[in-house]
Amino acid sequence: MMLLVFLAQVLSASTPLVLATLGGVLSERAGVTMLGLEGMLLVGAFAAVVAGLGTGSVLLALVFAALAGALFGLLFAGFAVGLRANAVVVGVAMNLLAMAGTRAALKVLYGSASNSPTLPTTAGGGGSLALGALRDAVSTPTVWIAPLLVAATAGLLGRTVLGLRITACGENELAARSLGISVPRVRATALAIGGALAALGGAQLGLHQHAFVAGMSGGRGFLAVAAVILGRWRPVRAAVWATAIGALGALEATLAGHGGVPPVLLQALPFAVTLGAVAGTWGRARPPAALDGV
Repeated sequence: MMLLVFLAQVLSASTPLVLATLGGVLSERAGVTMLGLEGMLLVGAFAAVVAGLGTGSVLLALVFAALAGALFGLLFAGFAVGLRANAVVVGVAMNLLAMAGTRAALKVLYGSASNSPTLPTTAGGGGSLALGALRDAVSTPTVWIAPLLVAATAGLLGRTVLGLRITACGENELAARSLGISVPRVRATALAIGGALAALGGAQLGLHQHAFVAGMSGGRGFLAVAAVILGRWRPVRAAVWATAIGALGALEATLAGHGGVPPVLLQALPFAVTLGAVAGTWGRARPPAALDGV
């Protein structure tokens, strides 16, 4: 039974990381350092929950999350690409904006700066606790959409004109310009698509927890950045790393309350292992040329 609980936790924990990682891969393959994934997760979670509470539709919740993420990505592009501001500074600022902005919006909409009302849930039916946890994890559409988006992102980068242009802008901006490619436009497009994907990861957080809680991204955006590096800026490899990191988080959720291991150590495990992997030889990989020296 514990194995089923663990599998359910892996699905729930890894999906936001996988989708945020895809957003990071697209942005950085275009040559823009992306540290704003934390903010994109928050914006996506907030938009999904607000839309879910307002319409009662999970599909519309996902659509609104994706649109909010795309707008967030375009705002990022406006500063980092249009105004040529330092992308690292912009990423940090956008994260802070998302954290403060969602708290303020919570207060205005629901009278609380900490959490939203609870989304209505459907009855899970009978069965064991383990089967109930697995059923609850799979019930969120983003869980089974995520693998399709991984394949779609890999296909976009490897087999489409837009994907080739994104790679060209990240590897050799001057060559791309010489071919008549509008580098700012391509980068803005990559950031918008990446923002939409990362925001869908946030939607998974909000819909799975049936509410928006201030700061609920909990550092997942930075874990996604690490997965991008460990996956060497390739969608499938990065998604595998994101799933592995999510499994470490699921281990903490599964073992919580069973005793034997201090909860603080379990909570720190994903961050400690990820930091070690990035600092070690596995994390040493050549980034897109436009990111060198950033």
